[in-house]
Amino acid sequence: MTPYHLRASQNHLIALCLALIDPILTILTGLWLATKLHPIIESWMQHRPLHYLAWAIALYVGSALITSNIMALAVPVARGFGADNELFSASKPRYLAFWIGIALVGASHIPLAMQWVAKQDQFPDYDGTIVLMIVAAIALSTGVRDIAIAAWNAIIAATANAGVEARNRRRWQSIIGQLALCGGIAQGVFRERNLTNGAPEKGAVLLYPERSANRGTLVVGAPGSSKTRSKIYPDFYWGLRTSQRAGAIVFVTKKRATDDFLAIARTFRPADHVHVVGIGAGRATIDITAGMSHESVGDAIKDGLGESHSEFWKQGPSAFVEGFVELIQALRPATIHVPPAVDKDGNVEPGADAYDFELGDTLPTLLDLVALDGRLLDAVFAHALELVAKLELSDWDEATKLRSLLREIKGRVVPLLKRDPKLAEELRQSALPQLQPFGRGAVRRAFCDRHGIDLSLVEQGHVILVEIDEAEHPRAVNTVVRMLFRSVVQMARERTASNRIGTLDPLLRVCHEYANYAAAGHVQAWNTIRESNFIATVGLTSLSALAKQIGDQRAADAIVSNFSNKFFFDSDDRLTRDLANELVGKTTVIRRGTSEGTSTTSGTSSTGSLNGGSHRSRATSQTENTSEQREDALDGSIWRSLQAERESATAIAFVRTDEGTMTDVVTLGVLDPSSGIVTALPEHFGL
Repeated sequence: MTPYHLRASQNHLIALCLALIDPILTILTGLWLATKLHPIIESWMQHRPLHYLAWAIALYVGSALITSNIMALAVPVARGFGADNELFSASKPRYLAFWIGIALVGASHIPLAMQWVAKQDQFPDYDGTIVLMIVAAIALSTGVRDIAIAAWNAIIAATANAGVEARNRRRWQSIIGQLALCGGIAQGVFRERNLTNGAPEKGAVLLYPERSANRGTLVVGAPGSSKTRSKIYPDFYWGLRTSQRAGAIVFVTKKRATDDFLAIARTFRPADHVHVVGIGAGRATIDITAGMSHESVGDAIKDGLGESHSEFWKQGPSAFVEGFVELIQALRPATIHVPPAVDKDGNVEPGADAYDFELGDTLPTLLDLVALDGRLLDAVFAHALELVAKLELSDWDEATKLRSLLREIKGRVVPLLKRDPKLAEELRQSALPQLQPFGRGAVRRAFCDRHGIDLSLVEQGHVILVEIDEAEHPRAVNTVVRMLFRSVVQMARERTASNRIGTLDPLLRVCHEYANYAAAGHVQAWNTIRESNFIATVGLTSLSALAKQIGDQRAADAIVSNFSNKFFFDSDDRLTRDLANELVGKTTVIRRGTSEGTSTTSGTSSTGSLNGGSHRSRATSQTENTSEQREDALDGSIWRSLQAERESATAIAFVRTDEGTMTDVVTLGVLDPSSGIVTALPEHFGL
């Protein structure tokens, strides 16, 4: 199968070869006419009368015009059968000459027409022969000239394409053995606009290896721009293919994308190394708070409270959330008996029956505790004090630590909330809805299972797809992804601190629709992830959407700056276009113009007349001027040229490779397993 990006070059070569047909037939026609002229010239030299010369001229000249312009017939017929117009871009069929030839051949078969022509010709023995000689000479000279031009163009194009393919293959060979991603095929647009700094040659494959890829790749494009099929899926594919030891974690917030990621993962990893975490039959489970410190859980919950503006939530991770998370982790697992509620006289209140409370999974337990149920809190504190008494006999340090924690929560945080109804109400309106999906049901079973898979499996080459559809579980998406995001950051910190960081296998991290769950706290997190050999690919609909989700333009800008490789697909977002313009820079545009001016002068003279005379003269001047201006390399025409097709898409690429920063409009192949479209593989890039 022909690589999709080479099809344009192949079509160009085919067009140049088709352009050779007319010149070749023109030369053959000239040779054929020369053979027909031989007996006529011989008879003419012996002063013999020439019979039927008018008929011969009409037939031979007409046939010559038809055969030497056969593409005038082939092009319309081929286009009628659906042939691509580009195949005939180099052919210049002469339709007028072709139809004149048809008319002459037709006239040669009409006796009345030939008789009329013979009567008009007074010297058929001489000028008829000369006409045939001239036509033969013209056919030969025109054919030789045209075939030389067309053949030269075909040779130049073939040589240039061969050079590009050889250069691309050398680049591919140079990075074999390390994880590699592809930035597409350069179209040479910026070189045409005099932006030579960082503009690659047309047809160059922009491959970037692991050391460049771990700086992060940001993909921005409006819905329908093909950013997922042309960059996010291919990055996942290229990463797993080029590094057989690389693990991967993928966050999917649109369920329909799971099957595509799964199909790609199963191509390179055994079935037992691919896990889909989510809700429903056949899905694995996970504990999204496993291994997280109480500070990290508090941070993740606070990230979800972006609409809260009180000082209680602005002062870093809330001591309330951190304290209760730490308490849960210190006490679990445990079954706590909650006694029935009693009135001030000690009588059991109606409907307030006793129950057993399971203190285990962090988020469900936290949900019950932040509801500030007095009976439940008293039961938890009573159980904790019993545990303190037991620890005093075996582990005095742990007992002291737990007693201090209880004193802080019971003596400072809980009374604060009880004394300030506004804070308590804000807590219920912000934190509780965020935690509510984990209280019971499918979300709790999928993401609060302490016996589920371990996220650290990715370091063993496993692939974990985390699927939670934002349309079905809008309130749980942020919590699930942000909790796991922080777990990944913790893993990244441990990898960075390891003394074998240079030998650690790369890990792919793919964030699909990142703007749905981004947070201001991710600014430093991305920097940590990048330093730990995580190869991150992040998809956004627009920079405006990212800023709106975070609620802080500076934080959004800081997150974007953490990704060195950027791809801009079709987008009308102003912030997105401004960033692309800033990255690409300006180019020098040379404009040449011509201006003309006319001046008239008049005067009087005493010569030529006794009474004097007058005269008037006119002068015309022409001025050429050249100006150089600095303009944005990206203009409206380039943005309008970005498009998504069935087998390819175009984007503006800003890629940091071993050769330096490469910037150009690129063509990217498509990887769409659900539709069976595969043009983004290495062999489809001519590698």
